[in-house]
Amino acid sequence: MRQLILPLLFITSFLTSFSQSSVWSIEGNGAKIFLGGSIHLLRTEDYPLPDPYYSAYSNSEIIVTETNMIEAGNTANAEKMQKAMMFQDDRSLTSVLSDSAYHALEQACKMNGLNITALNKFKPSMVILLLTFQELGKLGVTSEGVDLHFTNKGVTDKKQFLYLESFDQQLSFLESMGEGNEDEFVLYSLRDLQESNEKFAEMIETWKTGNSNLMNGELSDFQRDYPEIYKTIVKDRNDNWIIQLENWLNTPETEFVIVGAMHLYGADGVLQQMKAKGYKISQL
Repeated sequence: MRQLILPLLFITSFLTSFSQSSVWSIEGNGAKIFLGGSIHLLRTEDYPLPDPYYSAYSNSEIIVTETNMIEAGNTANAEKMQKAMMFQDDRSLTSVLSDSAYHALEQACKMNGLNITALNKFKPSMVILLLTFQELGKLGVTSEGVDLHFTNKGVTDKKQFLYLESFDQQLSFLESMGEGNEDEFVLYSLRDLQESNEKFAEMIETWKTGNSNLMNGELSDFQRDYPEIYKTIVKDRNDNWIIQLENWLNTPETEFVIVGAMHLYGADGVLQQMKAKGYKISQL
């Protein structure tokens, strides 16, 4: 969910422009795991996915996603999500946003047929999320993403599942996103949403091929301009995941780990961190 309001793909310069896919194998200690970048929502036309995704899936006993995609939709978690979407105290959009940020958000809502007055008790992150779904819907983005696609396939094929984070952990990231920096968060997200929509088709092709050209500067810009959000959403989570990846390289089973594509790249990205630790990284 978070990745819908941040740049979808981030590519680092150690990959060549002639790369083939957003799927890698990581080898060490006589074991192997596969790592695939996910776009969380796609168009129907984006299926089938590139062949390396299905190859990694077929050659893995265990599927690993950021969180349990099926559990996220149960009644109890739906209620948690609903509660997290709204202020539970006397705060509101009008009280946490400056006049300029509120006006920008109001204009974006109008363009998407949303009444901002009716959303006044919603947190800024949730209003941005609603706008993102509206905008992506205009682009035909209505289909399941990579992680849900392989979750459904894995259930049918009776694969084992592991998860990098609990639903509550994921929800806490979303719930706290932009808190204390609401103006900055809203204005950045609105700008990012517009730019992402304009480049969406090109970004999808970049993701499919693993090409490093288009998005190479996006992650460094994000880190430079919004270091606190970057640290919470990207760096801290990547660091936690590295520990789990190393643990799985000490087990006999092969895991196919699927994470938001933004987490793979950059100096703090999973690929670079695993490479720096001496593991063999190969692109499928």
